[in-house]
Amino acid sequence: MLSKIIKYLLVWRLAILAIATLATYFLPIKDCCQTFGANLSPSYLANIWANFAGKDFLDLARFGYGLPLSPSTYVFFPLFPIVIRFLTSVIPDYLASGLVLVHVSLVLALFYLYRLIRLDYQDNIARNTLLLIILFPTAFFFGAVYTESFFLLLIVLSFYLARKKQFFLACLFGLFASATRLAGIFLWPALIWEIWQKARRSPSLVWLLLPPLGLLAYLKHLYLKTGNPLMFLKVTPDFGPNLVIDKLILLHQVFFRYAKMLLGSELISPLYLTVLFEFVVGILFLILTVLAFRKLRRSYAIFMLLSYLAPTLTGTFAGLPRYVLTIFPGFILLSLWYGSQKPLVKRIYLAINIIAAAILIALFTRGYFIG
Repeated sequence: MLSKIIKYLLVWRLAILAIATLATYFLPIKDCCQTFGANLSPSYLANIWANFAGKDFLDLARFGYGLPLSPSTYVFFPLFPIVIRFLTSVIPDYLASGLVLVHVSLVLALFYLYRLIRLDYQDNIARNTLLLIILFPTAFFFGAVYTESFFLLLIVLSFYLARKKQFFLACLFGLFASATRLAGIFLWPALIWEIWQKARRSPSLVWLLLPPLGLLAYLKHLYLKTGNPLMFLKVTPDFGPNLVIDKLILLHQVFFRYAKMLLGSELISPLYLTVLFEFVVGILFLILTVLAFRKLRRSYAIFMLLSYLAPTLTGTFAGLPRYVLTIFPGFILLSLWYGSQKPLVKRIYLAINIIAAAILIALFTRGYFIG
């Protein structure tokens, strides 16, 4: 299965590069990306995958937190840039190290996700899950210097090892996940549920103390560096005026805000398309989260619920289409639905995903913010 995954990912990657190449002919590049190099030059085709947050991760790998970087970089958790920096001892280039890390992580994440799904479902469900993840409109982030591939690998390994009763390793990867993104802490309650079902009277329960340590270590670092252990939350509004952290925004309020934005935005503009896409993904994964408690393992449903709700508490779905890439239980549910559909419905669904992906890839690689 590993060789097939590698083969299909090569085709997927070439298709993405082809779309990025075509985008240079009909979409003007934004000012933020003028330093990428001449269109279609080797430097351009590499730098477009370290766009927006990707550049911040490379800067963190190079300089660490603090000067000369902006305080806004505290929003990014440390493990991903640390691993990039470690890889530069083998690959003496930060961008190349980042790209190698995300692609190797993606191959391994899909391989172990396939094995995890096969513990409960037939081969076609597992294969379709991989297909639907990799063709999701924002899946190109798996190939960018973002945390998605690396984070998905940590999550999948944590669940897989817990299912295999290797509780220490499962919780260790949970620790790594909570040091990679805030959403990693949502593995903790899911692992508590999963491991409690198998080892409620076992000394192995002590390993459940590990997952939050990644987050706690970063909070301690922030306290020592800035005097505020929650500095990563304080700087969150720097990444968008619609992000709210000083009050609680409920889910129905977020949907209402998006309905107002859609009614007030100019049709057929990058902003309108982004808002519409975020709104649709918000609805889709709300439905899938509800279904998860009826159709999936409770540990999967717990992880999915927390991972879905947390980004919405800032009052926006911004970034949600990217965040859902690592909420793998949602794609298992999509696979179950997909497998029950007629061929025409399947083709239409895949066509919608591919068209949306092509548009988003073109926009992202030309400097338009996607998420």
